Amino acid sequence: MSSARSIPEGGIPTVFHTRAGIAKAARILAQGSGPIAIDTERASSFRYDDRAFLIQLRRADTPIILIAPEGVREAVRECLAPVINGLEWVVHAAATDLTSLAWLGLYPGALFDTEIAGRLLGIQNPNLAFVTEEFLGITLDKGYGATDWSRFPLSKAQLAYAALDVESLLELADEMSYELEQDHKTRWALEEFRVIREQFADITAPAPRHWHQSRSLRGLSDPMSLAVAKAVWEEREYQAQKTDVAPGQIISNAALTDIAKQIPRSINQLRRIPQMRRRSAVELNAWAHIIRTAADSDPRTWPVLPENHHDFPNKQFLKHNNPELLELTNMARERRDELAEEIAVVSDSLVSVSALRNTVWAIHGDSANPHFGDHAQIVSTTFELRKFWQTQGLRNWQIQQLQPVLAPRLL
Repeated sequence: MSSARSIPEGGIPTVFHTRAGIAKAARILAQGSGPIAIDTERASSFRYDDRAFLIQLRRADTPIILIAPEGVREAVRECLAPVINGLEWVVHAAATDLTSLAWLGLYPGALFDTEIAGRLLGIQNPNLAFVTEEFLGITLDKGYGATDWSRFPLSKAQLAYAALDVESLLELADEMSYELEQDHKTRWALEEFRVIREQFADITAPAPRHWHQSRSLRGLSDPMSLAVAKAVWEEREYQAQKTDVAPGQIISNAALTDIAKQIPRSINQLRRIPQMRRRSAVELNAWAHIIRTAADSDPRTWPVLPENHHDFPNKQFLKHNNPELLELTNMARERRDELAEEIAVVSDSLVSVSALRNTVWAIHGDSANPHFGDHAQIVSTTFELRKFWQTQGLRNWQIQQLQPVLAPRLL
C-alpha cells in the first residue's frame, strides 16, 4: 500500500541563495557519505536558456539542500563543485539535468540514472512518480513541474515539490540496483550510465544557436522567405537574450514560419497572424520594417538552408524506392520487440528503429545510389555487423543480445 507525500518528512528545506549560504550548504554535504541525489528545476519556457534556477541535493546523513544559483553562479563553481564533483550522482533522467549542471561547473564522477534503470527493468514509462511508487510505495505530489522556477522567492508548494524529487532518490536507486542485480543487468546499466556521463563531460557553456536549426523552417524553400525568416529569427534572438525571455514568447516558431511564408509588409498584414494580432502599432511597425528590409535586400545576399545530408535513407525513401528493405526492417523490428519482451527491457532501449533501418541498408542497400551509396553493402559478416553497430552507438550489452537473434536473419 502506497503512502501519499506532498511535503518532505523533514519539512520544507531552507533555500541557500547567497555566497555564504552556498558555502554553508557545501560544508553540510561534505559531512555526508556515499552518493549524492541531485536534481534541477529550470525555466526554458520562460527564460532565454535552460539554465538551472534551483538545485536539489541530498546525501546520506544530511538534510535536503536547496540552492538557488541565479546571481551567485560563480559561488556554486567555487564552493559546491569541489565537494560534489567526482562523486557518484543519483539522478532521474540525467540527460535533462546534466547540461545545466555542467554550465555551473558540476560534473559527476559516476552516475546512477533511475529512469534508465527503469527502462532496463522493462518499465515502459519510468517517470519519477511511477518508479517511486512502484519500488518504494511512496506517492509523490507532482503538480508543479511546469511552473516558472525563475520567479524568486519560490512558493512553499514549489519548494516541497522540488525537495520531494531527491528525498527518496537514494533509496530508490538502492532498490533498483538490487533488481538490476537480480536480473543480471547491472553490467548493462553501468555501461549506459558511463556513456551518458561521458556525453556531458566536456560541456562548459551553452552551444551557439543558429537560425537554420529551427525545425519549423525546414519546409521553406523560397529564397525571399528564407531571408525574411533569418532576419526575424535574428531579431527575436537578440530581444530574447537581451531581456532573458524564451524566444517563443516574443514570436513563436509557428508565427515565425507564417511570417516567412506570407511576408507581411504592413501592420495590417502582420495582424493577420494570430500571435501578432494584439501587438502595439509601434511594435508591429518595427517588425514590418525588418521584414521589408529583408525582402527588399539584394537577392545575392539571401541565405540558403544548409543541405540536410543524411547518411542513411529514411522510412519514406525505403517505402517508395526499396519496399523490400522496409519490409526487412519491419521484420527486424518485430524480432527486436520479441527479444525485448523476453529479456524485459523497453524495446527502444535495446535498439532504435532508425538503427535497425540503417543496419538493413548497410547490409542490403543499393551501393549505386548517389545519395547513400557510401554506406550501402558495407556489412557482410558478423564481425562487420558488430563494428557497424558500434558506429551506430550501440553498447556492448545490446550487441551481445541482438547478434544471435538478428545476424542470421539479416546477413
